[in-house]
Amino acid sequence: MDLKLSVPFAEDLTEESGWTQIGKYLYFAVRFHLRIEQNQLREFAFGDILRTYHTTSFSETEVVKTFEEEVTVADLRETTRSSALSDDLTRRITGSIAGAAKSPFYEVSADIGAALERTIRSSLGESIRSSETVSRRERKTFTISQRIRSGAQELQLAVAGYRRYSQSVFLHYIDYLFVEYETTTFGLRKKKTNLPRPAGVQHINRIPINMSLFQLLYWNLETESSLLYTEAEYQNLPKVAHPDRVTFEELHERIALALPSRPERPTLYTLSNIAFPLHWVDRKGPWTREELEKTELREAEGSAWWHKNGPGRKKS
Repeated sequence: MDLKLSVPFAEDLTEESGWTQIGKYLYFAVRFHLRIEQNQLREFAFGDILRTYHTTSFSETEVVKTFEEEVTVADLRETTRSSALSDDLTRRITGSIAGAAKSPFYEVSADIGAALERTIRSSLGESIRSSETVSRRERKTFTISQRIRSGAQELQLAVAGYRRYSQSVFLHYIDYLFVEYETTTFGLRKKKTNLPRPAGVQHINRIPINMSLFQLLYWNLETESSLLYTEAEYQNLPKVAHPDRVTFEELHERIALALPSRPERPTLYTLSNIAFPLHWVDRKGPWTREELEKTELREAEGSAWWHKNGPGRKKS
């Protein structure tokens, strides 16, 4: 099964704090667009005892139960995000693109993809070694339906079952966007511009990469496969020591995917319009609008606006 994941997540980029400020009036964001191939493996093992049941020794017993348990599971989405976008790698990618994209258009050359791939690959090994599983607590519903033969006298144990899965994570492409606040020649208020601008319907801020990143191996809780076992049987079952942990391995495969005909939604252009207001003075933060207005007025001294419409204009 093929999955898609973009990191940072869209919800993180709806706030100014989710963007990198690289100048007083200049902000930047870069996203990794991942393609993930998920495969079910043959391994099946067992975890904790969920419930115990007594049966009658003189007749067959049918156990039909549905119950809830709180369990710890691996958060694959968050684990993949933190592994693919480490702080060090984010700084290096941001520096590479920001250094290559020059004002006023902030476009990059066609060969930057190869340079970014080298940057990513050089830090990938350390990123895998330092990656950690992000887990969370969840309530799961388990269903048991099983007949127990007559004469069985031991306790019957309901046991959690786990199936082994793998996810191969590839970096399909990167997109980026600069948000710059500027004044017009005769204006005072700094207004937002998204750069680079699309060329017609084409978003030129996308950089094809097509490289393998890593493979995740994890155990998935199978809530419909919980069965009853005696204590003796349970001792001999294959066990999962840490069902909430993810194992990382290097991945050496190639992909060759064309860029999507339409950018992933929401686009960075859409997210920037949510995170940033049109006017610089309307930004939300530990300041007041009046303080930002004073800054703009102070910086406008001597400008064309100052002499035409501001305090420096000549009075007739």
